[in-house]
Amino acid sequence: MIKEKQKKTIIRFFDLYSTLLLKRHFRCIRFIGQIEDRELPVLIIGNHFSWWDGFIQYQINKKELKRLYHVMMLEEQLQRYPFLKYVGAFSIKKNSRRLIESLNHSVDILRSPENLLVLFPQGEIQTLYTPYFEFEKGLDYILKRAGDTQIIFNVNLVDYFSFRRPELSIYFEEYKSSSDPNFKTIERAFNEFAQRCKDRQGNE
Repeated sequence: MIKEKQKKTIIRFFDLYSTLLLKRHFRCIRFIGQIEDRELPVLIIGNHFSWWDGFIQYQINKKELKRLYHVMMLEEQLQRYPFLKYVGAFSIKKNSRRLIESLNHSVDILRSPENLLVLFPQGEIQTLYTPYFEFEKGLDYILKRAGDTQIIFNVNLVDYFSFRRPELSIYFEEYKSSSDPNFKTIERAFNEFAQRCKDRQGNE
């Protein structure tokens, strides 16, 4: 497992770099949603649709929550972009004995209200047009062991219309449930949220 090693100088550079990079590649960026900071550790669950994902959730954290940023990445991806461990990325290797180490590390992150963790429970990059996002069981392992956690859903959609550069719509909302969360109820709720986002996108 490759662990994160946040460094303030690199985080400051990444903050500027990611902001400029997104503005350069997207004609317009819309943040659609509102989050009440409940002073708990935060888990962002997002649709994994592109190379841009970690950059986008970083911006959500910067705008709405201002926590210490962590994101789980596939080990082969983090090996390709090792500088990301200095921003908050750590690795998971699927079908490996070390997988449980990464899941336990995620649980540890969610025990501190100073932290934010980004997960893509799909386990792989999938098209925006995926009709139903199926989550892997690692999310269930984390939820059962973490304490009180504020769960945020995030769905990102793009449209080009008649422009060369696309428009990026960043949708987010808090998942609220009266019962203890499990990964299947969260999976269904996330897919319902994703469909509402697509419906809204299609009507605007």
